[in-house]
Amino acid sequence: MDIASISSGAAAPAGGNAAQRMHVRAFRGNKARLNRRHWVRDDMFATAFLNALSVVFPRGEAFMIEALHPWRDRTDGQLQRDIATFIEQEAAHSREHVGFNKAIIEAGYDIDALDRAIKQFVSFFSGCGEVTKLGATMCIEHLTAIVAAEILKNRKHLEGTDLELRKLWLWHAIEEVEHKAVAFDVWMFATREWSGVRRWFTRSALLLAVSISFFINRTRGQVELLNQDGLAKPNAWWLCIRKGFAKGAIGRNVMGPWLEFFRPGFHPNHIDDRELLVRGENMLAAIKLVTEGAAGDVVHTVPPLREKVTAPA
Repeated sequence: MDIASISSGAAAPAGGNAAQRMHVRAFRGNKARLNRRHWVRDDMFATAFLNALSVVFPRGEAFMIEALHPWRDRTDGQLQRDIATFIEQEAAHSREHVGFNKAIIEAGYDIDALDRAIKQFVSFFSGCGEVTKLGATMCIEHLTAIVAAEILKNRKHLEGTDLELRKLWLWHAIEEVEHKAVAFDVWMFATREWSGVRRWFTRSALLLAVSISFFINRTRGQVELLNQDGLAKPNAWWLCIRKGFAKGAIGRNVMGPWLEFFRPGFHPNHIDDRELLVRGENMLAAIKLVTEGAAGDVVHTVPPLREKVTAPA
């Protein structure tokens, strides 16, 4: 494997010099099966969080593919190649989570309410203009990437899970971190005639709106699944928030990188995730060695630090 292929040095916005290299991994998971209803360490809250996240992926990723697709022929060079790779990666994620969501249903959960929520979100933005759809995608990608980075950073989030399922979530997390800057760069290209102030205000407002929707709907989905486990909804709401933002929890740990987005001049690659990508690749290879008898290509060194990307506001 070419070390540059896992570098998170993303394609620079207009005027930048950095180049992104991404890698489409030939991942095909075995038919997903939940060996127990609470498949994450027998923890109903952690299980409900990841299950609720998985339910939104197929429709969400189809929307993001739709948002970036028109720009593939309007760009050129590295950015055009990055869009193509992004689309391939997201299509594979959608395919694999369709299978995982079937396993959730087979485990006895009704996910119709969760599916309706993401369908409504997608329908709202699908009726917007191309730049707005791009902006929503940019914000969704930021949220997804910081959660994915947290999963790679702290192994405890996937501890006690079946290796086949862990392999799926690690693979997905690696690629989300790897392509975290693509939608941002395309939005910067699409808004290249805008002033820095207009760009900053628009992307900040969009992230705030998308984040509120993400928090409410993902928590609501988590509560719905916990209610099906026998937990009363008021208790489930309180416990989801308390556990999600406890010390060491995903909610608390992603607050720093979430806030970074609001900084004028921010670019996703200012958050250096190169070592996380290496760690993720090696964890994935170790699991493949156990489950498939072959580790595949293992990354042993951190990609060289690229020139820091600078982005207009």
